[in-house]
Amino acid sequence: MPELHILIFQFFIAFLSASLIPIQGALIMLALLASGKYTDWLLVLVACAGTLAGIGINWILGRYLSRFQNEKWFPVKTSYMDKAKLLFDRHGRTTLLLAGVPLIGDPITIVAGALRINFGFYFLTAGLSKCAQYGLVWLFYLGIV
Repeated sequence: MPELHILIFQFFIAFLSASLIPIQGALIMLALLASGKYTDWLLVLVACAGTLAGIGINWILGRYLSRFQNEKWFPVKTSYMDKAKLLFDRHGRTTLLLAGVPLIGDPITIVAGALRINFGFYFLTAGLSKCAQYGLVWLFYLGIV
C-alpha cells in the first residue's frame, strides 16, 4: 500500500486538529484529495478515526485535569471554558453538536469531560459532529456541496 505514510500522516493531523492544537485538518485533507493521488474515502475514514481519538483525549483532559484550569500550562483559557460552560447551561448536551465548529468546538469537548457528560453519549454526538467536517470537505471536493 503505497499511501500508508499519507494515511498515517492524515490520522495524526486529524488527531491533532481534534485536540487543542490549532491545525486545520480539513484543509490538509482537501489538499490531499485535490492531489488526486490517494483513495478519497480512505482519507476520510482515517481522518474520522484520528478525530475520534482526539476527542477521546479531550474528554479525558477535561475529566481529570480541569481542576488545574487556572494554571498557566492548562491548554484552554479560562474565558473559553467559561463560555463553553455557559453554552452547556443554556442548551444542555445538544451543545456537543457544535464540537465540529472551529475555535469553539475544542473547548466544548474539554468542558464536556469536566462536566462529566456520559462518555458514550459524548463520543457519539461530538464524534458525529467532528467527522461531519471531513464528510463535508469530501462532498465539497466531489462537487456535491
